[in-house]
Amino acid sequence: MKKTLLSLLAIIAISTTIIAQNCAPDGQYTAPGVYPDSATNLPTAYVGQPYNEVITAVTPADTCIVIAFPPCTTVPIDSVIVTSVTGLPPGFTIVSENENALPFKFLGGTSSCMLITGNPTVSDTGSYPISVNGTTYATVFGLTQTQPFDVNYYFIDIVDTTGSTVNVNELAENKFAITQNYPNPFNNTSTIKFNTPTAEVIELTVFNLLGKVIKTEKISASSGKNTYILNASDYENGVYFYQLTYQAEKITKRFIVNK
Repeated sequence: MKKTLLSLLAIIAISTTIIAQNCAPDGQYTAPGVYPDSATNLPTAYVGQPYNEVITAVTPADTCIVIAFPPCTTVPIDSVIVTSVTGLPPGFTIVSENENALPFKFLGGTSSCMLITGNPTVSDTGSYPISVNGTTYATVFGLTQTQPFDVNYYFIDIVDTTGSTVNVNELAENKFAITQNYPNPFNNTSTIKFNTPTAEVIELTVFNLLGKVIKTEKISASSGKNTYILNASDYENGVYFYQLTYQAEKITKRFIVNK
């Protein structure tokens, strides 16, 4: 009797492990696509705070392709296979709903998800463009057809709001370099520290997420360490970029206005 009970408990434990899910797709999304989309993007990660973000993938049941001549023919989608995810911050991992390692398989006509987790540190501060690559499989007249895809609009900003941001003293004095502005996100003003090898008039350019130039300014920089106060009191909430140009060198960083 004791052995039977232990066996049943073992079976229950194994079954629970098998059906355990790493994430659950967000039910509010029903139209085919990947969510959050390019406009929303992934949320900011903050130093010292665990990062946990679900990406919901709604795979269509079919698609329309031109086989020989127009019009297109509707064919069923068998699956979408994600083969690589590159650009994640150091120590960050990604799993799918039921898979702990790539490749991830999403069946046609279903909703599934991927989960990104991590614990950002001060040394990880910065912006990380992410690329998701894979292949779509469809059946055409009994034959399997493939179509590669590349989703490259995602990024994760890691921001330090602990006060332990990178100091300008850590910048090499013999080259042009800048730190991430602090604080970030911010509502009115934020500090940018940068280093120039020589005294020089450099140019600051601020532009929005669509690439529209919001501001340009000439800055008289001294040789060595410099400080600039970025004023965004007139900016709307959103993601922006600042670019410093020293001679032929340009460095661009992202900042967030959140009032």
